[in-house]
Amino acid sequence: MNQRTRIDEKARVFFEELWNRGDPWDLETSEFEQAKYDKEISILGDRRYKRTLEIGCGIGSFTRRLAAISDRILALDISPTAISRAREGGSDLPSVEFQVQNIIDFDLQGQETWDLVVMNETIYYLGWLYSFFDVAWLAAQLFLATRTGGQLLMANTSGGVDDYLLRPWIIQTYHDLLINVGYELTAENIFSGTKNGVSLDVIISVFTRIEKGQL
Repeated sequence: MNQRTRIDEKARVFFEELWNRGDPWDLETSEFEQAKYDKEISILGDRRYKRTLEIGCGIGSFTRRLAAISDRILALDISPTAISRAREGGSDLPSVEFQVQNIIDFDLQGQETWDLVVMNETIYYLGWLYSFFDVAWLAAQLFLATRTGGQLLMANTSGGVDDYLLRPWIIQTYHDLLINVGYELTAENIFSGTKNGVSLDVIISVFTRIEKGQL
């Protein structure tokens, strides 16, 4: 087993163990999470998207919100348990395809371009598991896979808890990376609230592919 395979397996096992416990982040029941989802949808305005790619969809908590503004959605997660539960809960969403997939290994260039790409509290886990080169390469591939005028919506908790993955300077690095590969930051809000007695700030950002071009 090579190093890359070991990392992929570590990622799968980590998220499988979390989702086997139920809803580890209380995404379905937390007022904070539901209000955050409302804020994410509102930052997109009144736009409707033909093709949406959701990375790290979990059990589909945000997917249902996206289905209201998207003609077609491909929702990916590395956890088979999460995808199984997402399919069960989203059986009434014919426009959504749930698929077990590690985004690091996903053939983005083998797909049609996307009108909207979504990463909800996902990129810092990739940064924890994979090398900076892998994350940077993914960012570049996402840019190329986004149609001109298309957008990338990203939400990341920034600080507020004792978790080194969420330190603000690390979160800002991911934002800078998306800009460096060619996206333009076109909207950004800070969502603040309290979850489980802890005050949290979430950076909600919209990045847009303004012009065609090569990296």
